[in-house]
Amino acid sequence: MELLPRLHGIVPPLPTPIGPDESIDVGSLMRLVDAHINAGVHGLWVLGTTARFDMIPDNRQRIIAEAVASTALGRLPLVLNVSDQGTERTVQRSKMFDDLPYDYYAALPPWYQPMSPGEVSDYFLALADRLAKPVVIYNAPWVCNQLSFEHLRKLAEHPRIVGCKDVIQTLTRTLDWSPAERRELDFSYLHGTDLIASSTDLGSDGFVSSLTNAFPELAVAIWDAVRGDEAEEAFRLQSQFSRLARVTGFGPMLACLEAICRHRGFLERMLPAPLRSLDEATAKRVVDAVEALGVLPKAELGVEA
Repeated sequence: MELLPRLHGIVPPLPTPIGPDESIDVGSLMRLVDAHINAGVHGLWVLGTTARFDMIPDNRQRIIAEAVASTALGRLPLVLNVSDQGTERTVQRSKMFDDLPYDYYAALPPWYQPMSPGEVSDYFLALADRLAKPVVIYNAPWVCNQLSFEHLRKLAEHPRIVGCKDVIQTLTRTLDWSPAERRELDFSYLHGTDLIASSTDLGSDGFVSSLTNAFPELAVAIWDAVRGDEAEEAFRLQSQFSRLARVTGFGPMLACLEAICRHRGFLERMLPAPLRSLDEATAKRVVDAVEALGVLPKAELGVEA
């Protein structure tokens, strides 16, 4: 096996546990961090899309960032998303967290209005030069300035742009960008996909997938099986994980994820207004399907949901 970068493996994008009044449920958040670390994850992605950073007020974002950092206690790498709409806004947002022990800042391209590729490059190069932490690019298809593959590779040449979360269905980018080339740049390619086994086999350095929040031990088991050349076990576990991913389509994805995380005892709520939790019947369908499929890595696959 080739040498892995520091930011690698299963890096769940933590949800934000909230109370009925939408205050941060700090106790649940700290237990969630511990549960993920005990499950063997390799890093944590904080205040991302699953956390609904776009809906959480700034003062509560600070509470989240403090709670995660104080619970993790340096046990694994931490990525904090500081995305905003322009260079100065993102730089100023990041300063709210500079005193906390995060290893990396993540940023989406500005997403409200289309920009030229040169303008998006200027944005990321400025962040790389000015932010207090190295930058991880968050490349997502739901923003209007998603980076092309060639654009992403060019930005990776900056020494303080150290990785990306690439949310794309294509699994073969890592075949066109070899691990040796990425190591030369000290760059981590993290894939935003649930197809962990196939993408690992094709050379991805790690994964930032919402479903890994609900089943961190299963995601880690898939990663370990592929890295250990246990093809049959990797296939079995990935089949289970993919069937569980299908369950998140029974309603809005994050609402389904909330129902699963609640069932697993990780949190009660994670959806700020105006997002709605699942109705009782749909939530029961989600939980019944998860129970039928099994949760833990050594569970039998069970019947298809």
